[in-house]
Amino acid sequence: MKIKDILYRQRNNTKVAIEYLNEKITYSQMNERVTQNKELLVGKSKMLNCNNIGLFLQNSISYVIGYFTIAYLDKVIVPIEITLSKSQFLSIISYCEIGMVITIQSYLSTILEYCKNYSVDMEVFLVDFNKLVFISGKEKRTISEKCRRNVTDKSVAIMLHTSGTTSDPKKVMLSHQNLIANIESNIASLELNENDKTLIVLPMYFGYCNSSQFLTHLYLGASIVIANQPFNPAQFLKIIEEKKCTNTTCVPSMLFLIINMKKKYDTSSLRYLFFGGGLMPVDKLYRIIDYFDNTGVVQTYGQTEASPRISCLLPHDSLRKIGSVGKAIPNVVVDIFDERDKPVKLGEVGEIVVKGENVMVGYYKHPEETNNVKRNGWLHTGDIGKFDNEGYLYIVGRIKNMIISGGLNIYPEEIEEVLITHDDIKDVVVIGETHDILGEIPVAKIVTDNRNLTVYDIIGYCAKFLDKYKIPKKIIFCDELEKTYTGKIIRKQKTNSEE
Repeated sequence: MKIKDILYRQRNNTKVAIEYLNEKITYSQMNERVTQNKELLVGKSKMLNCNNIGLFLQNSISYVIGYFTIAYLDKVIVPIEITLSKSQFLSIISYCEIGMVITIQSYLSTILEYCKNYSVDMEVFLVDFNKLVFISGKEKRTISEKCRRNVTDKSVAIMLHTSGTTSDPKKVMLSHQNLIANIESNIASLELNENDKTLIVLPMYFGYCNSSQFLTHLYLGASIVIANQPFNPAQFLKIIEEKKCTNTTCVPSMLFLIINMKKKYDTSSLRYLFFGGGLMPVDKLYRIIDYFDNTGVVQTYGQTEASPRISCLLPHDSLRKIGSVGKAIPNVVVDIFDERDKPVKLGEVGEIVVKGENVMVGYYKHPEETNNVKRNGWLHTGDIGKFDNEGYLYIVGRIKNMIISGGLNIYPEEIEEVLITHDDIKDVVVIGETHDILGEIPVAKIVTDNRNLTVYDIIGYCAKFLDKYKIPKKIIFCDELEKTYTGKIIRKQKTNSEE
C-alpha cells in the first residue's frame, strides 16, 4: 500500500474529510481535485522527471490537496516551512534537488523573489488557481537516469525535517511502508475508528502530526478539523466544544497555557488528549489530567526517524505510571542498550533502541549518519532511558546533551524538570560548559518575568530537589530562548543579559 491509496480508496466517500475555517471538503471532492491536478501536471509540467516536489504551504485544505497531488504523481513529498528565510528556502530547494514547488497564489511573490537568479529551471504550481508558473534559471536543469524510479511500498514517500534547526538541511526519508506500518500500529494501540474527529493544532509538516493525526484519520475515513495558526488556547477549547472533536495532539507548551485558563468550554466529547515532543514536569501533568478530567490523557514518545510513534502511556496508567512514556505500540520493539550495543539489565540506564517496519529508510544524502543510527537492524535513538519492573519506559535524557562533571554523568533534562516547576521561571535550558578541573559544569539559562529573582534563590530551590553535583554552577538570565520550528529549545543559546 502507498500513501496515495489512503485517499484513493475513499474516492466515493461523500463524508466531510477536512474542515478549515469556513471551508469543508469531502473525500470524493478531494480525490477529484487531486486527480485533476495530477492530469494537468502530467500534461503540462516539464519537471516531472525530478523525484522530489516541495510543498510550501501552511496548515489548510490546500496543504492536503498539494500533499496528495504529489502522492498521486508518485513523487516524494518535501514540506517546506513558509517562514524560512531566502537562504534557508534555497538551501532546501538545492539540497533536495526540487524541480517543482506546490503552493498558493498568495505565496507566489515570495517564491519568485527567493528564486531570482536561481541557478536552474523550476516550476511553481498554484493549487488554488490550477496554474503552472515556470521560473527560468541561469542553467537548464539536467535530469539523470537515477531520478527515474519504479515506485513500490518501500520507496521514499516523504522527506521530513528532523527536530534540529532549519538551517541544517538534513532530511529523514520515510517510505510508504514506514508510514503505513506506523499508522496501523497507532490505530491498533488506541482503538481509533472512522467516527473519530481530530483537531490539528500542530504544524502538519511536523512528523508527529503527519502520521499520528493527519494520515491516521484519513486512513480510517474519519474527520479532521484544522485550527487556524498560531495556537490560541481559547480557540482550541472552543473548537473542541463546537465541533465535538474526539481527540487532539499538543506539545507541552500548549497545554501549559490551557491549564491556566478557567473552565468555560465543554470538552466532554474529547476521548483522547495526546501530548509529547517536549519537557513535561510531573506537577504540571497532574494539573493537565485534572483539567481534562473526562478525557484520557496519553503521553507519547516518538522520533521522526521512527515515523514517528514508538510508545504511549494509555489513560488507565496515566496516574499509576505518571512520568513514563508507556510501552511500545504494536509491531514496534523497544530495548535499552549499553555502549557496546548489548541489552542492559532491567532498571539500568542506557540508549533506547527501536526495531520495526516504522524505522526510516535513512537520512537523505547522509549514508554515514544513517549507518551510525541504524545498526544491526536497530534504530539508535540517542535518547537515554530505562524500563521499570513492569516494562514501562522512562526517558532520562539525550546522549548528546549529557554533561560529565568530575566523572559523574548529569542529564540536563533532570535539572530542567526541577527548574521549570519554580513559579517564577517561564523557560529554561541547561547546558554543559567546559571547566578546567571538573571537565564540564552544568549552566542554567533562565527566562523569568520576576526581576527580583536572584541566582541564590534558584540555587536554593535546586538544593531542595537535586544532588549537590547536579546543581547548576552558573545561572544566566535571558530575555528568551531560541527554539526550532517545532518549538523545541536549541541548547546553544545567545543571551541578552547575564547575572
